[in-house]
Order: sequence, then C-alpha cells, then structure tokens
Amino acid sequence: MAGNLAPGRLAGWLSGTARARALAGTVAVMLAATLAGCGGDGSATSGAPNDTDTSKPAPEPDRASGARVLLVGVDGATYAQVQGAVLRRELPNLASLNLVPTATGGMPGTITAQPPLDAPSWATVLTGAWANRHGIDDDTGSTALRAPTVFHYLRTAAKPGLQQGAAVSAPALPGLLKTDQDAGVLDTLVDCAGVDRCVTQNAVRQVQSGYGVVFAQYSAPAQAAQAGGFGNGAYAAALGETDQALGELLAAVAARRQAQPGEDWLVLVTTSHGLDATGATTTVPTVENRTAFLATNKTLNSALARTGAAAPDTPADLSALPTEADIVPTVLAHAGVALDPAATRLDGSALTTATAGVRAIGASISQYNDAITLTWQNPSPAYGVTRVLRDGVQIAALGPEVRTFTDKAFDMPTGLYQFNYTLVRNDVPVSYLAQIHYVKPVTLMPSLLTGLASYFSLDSKPFADAKNAATLGPWVASVDGGTLAADNFGGQSLQLDSRIDSYLLKYNAADIAQSPQFTIGLWFRTDCTQGNGTGEPILSNKNYISGGNAGIAIALFGSCEIRFNLGSGSGKRDDINGMKVSANQWAYLALSVDAAAKRFSAYVIDPVLGLQKTENKAIANTDVTKLVGLGTGWGVNDDATHNYVGNNPGALKGVMGLNDLAMWTRVLTLDELKTITGARQPLSTLNP
Repeated sequence: MAGNLAPGRLAGWLSGTARARALAGTVAVMLAATLAGCGGDGSATSGAPNDTDTSKPAPEPDRASGARVLLVGVDGATYAQVQGAVLRRELPNLASLNLVPTATGGMPGTITAQPPLDAPSWATVLTGAWANRHGIDDDTGSTALRAPTVFHYLRTAAKPGLQQGAAVSAPALPGLLKTDQDAGVLDTLVDCAGVDRCVTQNAVRQVQSGYGVVFAQYSAPAQAAQAGGFGNGAYAAALGETDQALGELLAAVAARRQAQPGEDWLVLVTTSHGLDATGATTTVPTVENRTAFLATNKTLNSALARTGAAAPDTPADLSALPTEADIVPTVLAHAGVALDPAATRLDGSALTTATAGVRAIGASISQYNDAITLTWQNPSPAYGVTRVLRDGVQIAALGPEVRTFTDKAFDMPTGLYQFNYTLVRNDVPVSYLAQIHYVKPVTLMPSLLTGLASYFSLDSKPFADAKNAATLGPWVASVDGGTLAADNFGGQSLQLDSRIDSYLLKYNAADIAQSPQFTIGLWFRTDCTQGNGTGEPILSNKNYISGGNAGIAIALFGSCEIRFNLGSGSGKRDDINGMKVSANQWAYLALSVDAAAKRFSAYVIDPVLGLQKTENKAIANTDVTKLVGLGTGWGVNDDATHNYVGNNPGALKGVMGLNDLAMWTRVLTLDELKTITGARQPLSTLNP
C-alpha cells in the first residue's frame, strides 16, 4: 500500500539520530523489565496476559517531537449510556473530550453492510474500511484482515518511524492484529485476555516510553452489560472504572507533553458497536446496535460532527453521522499524511480538518445491470469541482453542488466486477467500493431495418411514423388520453389512459395484417390493474367481444398475463396464452404471423421473468385472409370498435405504457428480437 500515501509533515514520525540508535538497546532493556511487571509485550495468546517481551528499542525521549496518537477502544460503552453518565458527571475524563455519536455497520442492504459485532467493527476502526474491503464479517476469527491498518499506513508513510503498540482486552483483537505484528508494523502487542488493568498499565508505559501510536482496548463494560444489562450497578461501575483508566492515560499524555513540548497528541476514544435494550450484542442492524461514539481532544469540523448531539432515533438520523471509517483518515490527517486520490482505499474522511469532502456515498445498479449510479451528501460548500475517479483514473468533473453521478462508460465482457470510486471534493478524497454483475449490452442488428413498414418512437407529440405509412393519435381529436412519460431508454413514451380515451393506429394504404408475413413489436408497461378476467386489448383490429371474430388482438388479462389471438369469424380462432409480464416493468411483446405457411409465434421478453416464447404454432382454425379484422385500423388500449369496455361488462379502463411500436412485413428471428431487448436502445438509433 506504499503507493497510496504521500509523506506530508512527517518529522514527528521519523527516528532519531545515530546517537539515539546507540542508546536504543539500553532503552529496550529498561522497557522490557518494566513491561514484564504487567504481563509484558509479546505475541497474541489466549488465557492470562502474555509475558513474552517482543518490544523493539524505543526512540530517545528527548528527541521525540511531532504527531502522536492515543486510540482508546471500549467495548460495551453505548453512546446513550455514556452520554447519560457524562451529563450526570459520572465520567469526568470522557467529559473533558468532545463527544459525538457515530455510525457503524456500514449501510444495511448494500455492499458495505456488516454485522454490528466486535471483530467487524474493530476492523473498520483500524482500517477505515467496511467489510467489503477488510473481509471480516463475523467474530469467529477465521478470516485475516484484507485491508491495511492505521499502523501499516503510518509505518509505510514514514520509514523508519516511531514505535507502535497495542494492549487489548477483547478476544477479537489479537487475531486482527497478528498480521501487523508479524509484518513488523505493530512493534508491541499485549493480549491482556480480559484483564482491563493490564491494558492500562501497558498502554501508560507505551505512552511514557515515547511510542508514536498507542491502541488501548477495554472490555469490562461489555462484560457487565452481557451479564446483567444496564440496570444494575455493575455496568455503571464498569463505565466508571474505564473512565478512571482513561484518566490515567490522559495523565500520561499530559506528562509527555510537558516533558516534550514538541509532541502533538491526538486522543480518540471510541466503541466497537452499540448494544440492544438488554445489553446484549446481536447481529440485527438496528439503530441501537449500529450507533457508536467518538470522543476526542481535538476540535471537530462542525459540518461533519456536532458535539453532544442526541442519540439517533431513525436510520436516516444515523446515516447523517460520522462513521467509524472516519477514524483512520482522522489519524492520518493529524500525522500530516497526504492521501493520493488515485490510490486511496479509505471509506471515510478526516473529522478534524477545516474542509470537508463528500459524505454517505452509496451506489445503485441500473435495471439492466450496465450502469452504476453513485449518490452522496455535500455537508459543506465547495470551492471547486468534484472529481470522480474510478480505480484511480478520473472519469468526471462535476459542479460543486452535484450529488449524483451515473457511470456507464464500460468496455468489458459480461461478469462480476468491483470498482473503487473516489470522490474528491474540496481536495478531500473519499472512496467507495462498488460491485456490479455487469451485463454487456448487445448491438441492434442492422437487419431490423429490413421490412420495417411502420415505426413510432413515441418520443414526442404528435406521434409520427418514421416510415410515413400510418397515423397514431386519439380516436377523437379533442379528447386525448395520451401523455408523455419517461421510457426505458432515457427518452419518452406514450402513457395512455383509456378512462379518458384510447388511441387509433390507422394505415394510409394497405394494413400490415394483409401482408403474407408480418411482425408486430412494442415495449409495454402496466401495473396490471386492467388485467382482470375479462381482459383489455393492448392492440387489436377486431371486435374483441369474441376472440373468434375476424382479426388480431394482443391483450392483457388477470395476473399480468399476455394473450395473443387470431380469429376469422364463426368462432374460429387460434391462441397463444399464458405468458406473463412483471408489473411496472418494461417488457417487450412481439407477434409474428406467416400467413403463407399458416404459422404464428409470440414472444414476451421480461426483465424479471426472462424470455417466454411459443414459436411456429400452426394456424389450425383461422382463415388468414380475414386477419385485417374490421378494416378500420388498430385500437390501442381498446379494440377496433372503440367500445371494448362497453361491449364487455366487467372489463376495466385504465393506464398502459407503450414505447417503440414497430411493424415489419416479414417474420423476425428470435436473435433479432433479443438484440432489441439486449441493446437497451430504441430502434431510432438505427435511423429508420
């Protein structure tokens, strides 16, 4: 990860002179002897505090200067309980810090969601990333961290650097930190195995010894809540004891600052996650469980966090808060580490800087799985454009108040992909790892222009036939039931309400149904309310009081069923029934008739239900010379009598959506129909 950090004001992280290195061995011996008195420093183990010393020589104290970090974690300290205790003046040391509610758990229902458990939450605190990056989604300890930690970032940005240490109580932490210890970026790791006093003693000594980063993690409040909830004295006592431990740590920091005025200490106190009303840890992503807190000795940007804010009541309240992913960027900003927008992989941003980037990035996938739309919040004004980077490459520059961007400029095969998006606003980069099961659009076949006899794009009124072969409009010019509505291509479509009136499609010369071969195709959308047992025509040139009457009908029936009907009178008919569309989705309907071969085919291609087809069914009963029906044209959301509902008691008037209505004087192949739906482009792009 060296590529994604550029060293900034890093003097405080650099090691001392040759003289300091010569003295380091002596300091190490003294430190080892001191630490052994409280379990020592060593590899993470279970059971009693570890007594194996693996600490490395500390820098010479009188040479120490620059940025330092004390990060304190407290399992079980819920924001509501902490805030209440602070107001009652029971936690004086926490009360001395700026306390704000924060969110954990990512965003439920999205790729960033993670359960409000110890290991995933601490992984976010330490990496500045959600589980889709860091890979920890349970407390089993079976998975190693996939994302770099704050220890890695700081050591990489400033080599060689000050020592970095951790003393932890909860069982989830040693496993999370083992990789850092093995890699040498975490110099000292003490597994206190549930003994919080051990945490305090080791963390104080690390502060006193000139460590650059000290992580102290406590678990007594969580143990007390688990055993007896919030209502007994044990929980309040555990909070009070932890606050006293924090006081010892703050005193050690104050002593260091007095002895070394050049040291600038950032103190952060946080919790892993919230608890339910009984004090238990559960995986349910409730507001209670996903509410954490952050307390700091530094001033917070008021556009990002409000000190002393009330606990959130709703998911919307929670989504507006800072998150645990902001802790690592806050530490890096304090250390003067400049993030490279082209390489950063952090899901949060610093809370203590004067400028603010975007917040609450989210992503949604398009209906056809070929585009990603990013959304975000702008918590403060911007002084320039917002840059959008995908995997380190800028793909857009947006106005300062824009809060959404759709990325569809992909050139790749169909498959599952992840993209790291980084939004840079006010020079602050914030990232989001999006995932898409991309479906590559196909290209409309040029052969679709062959035999195209009539085409209504339905993008603007009055509706015009690109082939000038037919007209389409209200049955009565003064009563127009048609309006324009958004279509499935980013253009317009016909929304036709037969409660006002239906439409008539009429050919200027020979009707399409008189051709030896023909195909009718259109995009169709319905809420299915018209589709009862009596049905309602979508397109029909007959008197549809009887399917056996002469002509053709494509109709909507109950349960979103589409029926295709041919008839020639005297009750003679042929049908293809049983295909379905999804309510409120654009589906493609097609009917092909080969009158010469006396066969017909019907297709429904639905975005949810997929392809449904009946091909080359024999026209066994219908006289194909009668398919022109009444010869008066085609009713749209009606039959050719302009009185389908009146002739059929129980039938319902209502709204239908139609788009890209086309008719061909030949039978289209299934491959041609698939390109119509697969291309997700109107036929007008072929310039008919």
